Amino acid sequence: MIKKAGEWFQFDGIRRGAAMTGAALSIALAGCATRGPTHLYLAGIGTAPVMDRGLEDGLHDELEGFLAPTDVVVGLGYEFNTDYIWLRLAPGNELVTIKRSERKEWYRYQLPAAFAQSGQASLDLAVRAFNRMVYAAMPEPGAVGKVTRYGEVRDSVRPGNTTRVIGGLAWDQVRDRLLVLYADDGSLVAYANEVEPVETIRFTEPVSPTTLAFDSNRQRFYVPLAGGVELGEFDAAGQLLARLPWPTELRAIDAGQRSNVRIF
Repeated sequence: MIKKAGEWFQFDGIRRGAAMTGAALSIALAGCATRGPTHLYLAGIGTAPVMDRGLEDGLHDELEGFLAPTDVVVGLGYEFNTDYIWLRLAPGNELVTIKRSERKEWYRYQLPAAFAQSGQASLDLAVRAFNRMVYAAMPEPGAVGKVTRYGEVRDSVRPGNTTRVIGGLAWDQVRDRLLVLYADDGSLVAYANEVEPVETIRFTEPVSPTTLAFDSNRQRFYVPLAGGVELGEFDAAGQLLARLPWPTELRAIDAGQRSNVRIF
């Protein structure tokens, strides 16, 4: 049964803070962090806060003061080992990094002009936790740029050797796969080794392919639904599980586990 969560984005009575559950026991990805509850991160236009929504622990937060009135967030990626929220600002060649736990801006990079928007459906981001590489949808159809967390631009890749327009990016941290949502038909393709297609998923409800989040722990997708007022929560097979409010000022999302302990 499809459930609705009409109060999900309400700010009244928000419970703030980084309190964690004590259930996480295993060390994730080379011992960098313990696995905790998954959160969804959302950002949009101007000085609206970056929203932090607890999918498993119910703890919500707002991160304010990081964006200017003229800013438009066109891509967002979260990396749980470092607790960084990566924001890509229009026209797409500026990256801003928030250290969530410390509520500080950590990095700000200007990328080459090739990253700037030029008719692309989405300039979404994804971050691979294993090596903290940032993947960025490029204006060139089908191309995905790569940026290290220190701002070094690496050679771009072309998953599946396709020229299809990208509508969203995410990373499956458990299976170590790049997830690409395509703008032409709203289908999603999972790629191993960045470029090798291994699975295609078609959602059971029409989507608006502009951004993508993936909960690696529970294997769930989050995609704006067609119509622009709801966010769809889908299972790993693409079956719709829930409809969540999707305010018009939001533009980019990602999901990631909230680590209990980090070891560096």
